[in-house]
Amino acid sequence: MHTNKNIPYYLTVVGLFIILKFCYTLADNDDLSFLIKPTDKLVGLLMGSHSVYLSESGYYHENLNIIIDKSCAGFNFWVLCFLLLSYLTVRYFEKPLNKILTIPTALIGAYLLTIFVNTSRIFASIVVQTQTKNILQNHQHILHEAIGIITNLTFLILAYMLIEKLLIHKQNNAKFS
Repeated sequence: MHTNKNIPYYLTVVGLFIILKFCYTLADNDDLSFLIKPTDKLVGLLMGSHSVYLSESGYYHENLNIIIDKSCAGFNFWVLCFLLLSYLTVRYFEKPLNKILTIPTALIGAYLLTIFVNTSRIFASIVVQTQTKNILQNHQHILHEAIGIITNLTFLILAYMLIEKLLIHKQNNAKFS
């Protein structure tokens, strides 16, 4: 029965997910600058590199010979993380207002986590590919994809475990108050 009370919230979240995914199909680098630009700035800080923004291409780092563009935006991670955070938080709240507030909070939390994870993924990819360019010359694209999958999946799992642990702890403390 508890889950039935949450169905409208879950449907809202799934609806937002579908709308966001549809919008992504129409988006270009300019539309995704809210994800790409902060990631580019952090990668630039970590690598000591400056980029030039080209609307058709993305953020080009000449000294690293990389482009951070729509495919690097982390959009799919963002919306999946939003689903995960929404599902977790809606479950642990009783009051409708709190459940409603978890949705925009999850969207913002997922955004912040996405910027961090995206920066980490790109940084790791640059470092690993630099170290292996002579060994795996013809397989850099596979290595790049593998780093992305491993990084994103690891952070999604860690985020789930951490948030659930925090919410369980909060719920247990509330029972004793």
